[in-house]
Amino acid sequence: MRRPLTLVATGLVTAALCAAPALTATATAAPAKHIKAVTAGDFPDPGFAKFGTYYYIYKTGQGFGERTSVYPNRQYAPARTSMPKVPAWVGKASDGKRHLWAPHVFAMTYKGKALYVMYFNGYSPKKGANCLGIATSRSPSSNFKAQSKAVLCAKQKGYEAIDPSAYRAKDGKRYLIYKINYRNKSGFDIRAVQMDSATGTKRVAKVASRSLAAPKARIEAPSVISHGGRVWLFVSRKDYQDCSYSTEAWSAPTLWGGHFKPVRTVMNRANTGLCGPGGATVLQDGKTTRIAFHAYVDKNKNGVKDSNTRRAWVGVLKWNSKGQPYLY
Repeated sequence: MRRPLTLVATGLVTAALCAAPALTATATAAPAKHIKAVTAGDFPDPGFAKFGTYYYIYKTGQGFGERTSVYPNRQYAPARTSMPKVPAWVGKASDGKRHLWAPHVFAMTYKGKALYVMYFNGYSPKKGANCLGIATSRSPSSNFKAQSKAVLCAKQKGYEAIDPSAYRAKDGKRYLIYKINYRNKSGFDIRAVQMDSATGTKRVAKVASRSLAAPKARIEAPSVISHGGRVWLFVSRKDYQDCSYSTEAWSAPTLWGGHFKPVRTVMNRANTGLCGPGGATVLQDGKTTRIAFHAYVDKNKNGVKDSNTRRAWVGVLKWNSKGQPYLY
């Protein structure tokens, strides 16, 4: 559930994009044929990763259920709890829930062993808002333990930070990408903050966050990769609660200090035949670009969701002659 609530950092260096050229149309008129459902039940905001020869997806919700497969788009094992203990700083919001959402996992070698890092968001009663947290494990499937404090919270009342993801630049610097907004109504902004290069678990001191994209309308669920000499920012747009939800690609020459501009709509109901394809994670898997996302169940294809169940899907992105991504 890519839902906003409360967060803004002070001393922000703003490179906001308030007006942008129109997006190009999606590459195909007919629905893409190479996307596959990988879950039958609810699996929103799939964090997507590949470690070794295995593919992993992690879902929104307490425990951050994880499923594994040797194939990117089929035969995922039953879900296992990847973070068994609720972080100490996470409590219940006014709706009675802890808002443990949007897990994103990446790996590196630390002290001679593999270390897996999870970015996520949770509700902080102390801040009265959704904040960003970090957990680590020596296994990609289980025993993630969260830090005792949130890594990033807003200082302005009514703002939240959600939808974290990780990006490592060519120079080795690591970044935490996230979204802020004011009560899910305004102040939409995709931002980046620099993290330590060794583990990506600590903010670099005295380096303010930067705005990557800040249109007036809702923008969320950032996922960043490099391709073709540019940095690509994939984001969800419109209303996550219905079939209008869609996924766009924006690009810039570099992440830090880059000026991201919208390029094209990658997924919507028209080119997928699905209700609200969004909450995506994009993965560069060798020479293949893969995308995992969720969509509501809409069995009769009438453009109205049947329930709040969001299945997870995996597809392939290809790149056209202009170097732009499209759903294959």
